[in-house]
Amino acid sequence: MKFILVPLTVIIPTIVSAQQSKPIVVQNAYFAKAGKEKEVYEWRLHASEVREKLGLPKGRILRRISDGSGSYIIWQCDYSSMEERKKDVDLLDRSEEFKKVQEHMNTLLDKFERTVWEVN
Repeated sequence: MKFILVPLTVIIPTIVSAQQSKPIVVQNAYFAKAGKEKEVYEWRLHASEVREKLGLPKGRILRRISDGSGSYIIWQCDYSSMEERKKDVDLLDRSEEFKKVQEHMNTLLDKFERTVWEVN
């Protein structure tokens, strides 16, 4: 049996490239402070409008209608790759308007969670 040694500099970029080419879904879960559910929903709508003004996908907003615990709002967006998501985040990080939305949203939340899913 023969082994071929391949430098990691050849293997790792190939793995990363393969991972970046897969579609992903990002979900942000918003856990509103008591009595702030409606305002969280309205600010998430506003955040999506700001995204759209920046030329980014609005994503979609899911509002919980059943009783129970958990997040009240989920924002979800599909991306063709991790690279597309990174470009999205880079643009948002440079937007003063979006930073103001994030700052205000933080005052309305008990908790925030982001989950990134790979689509197969």
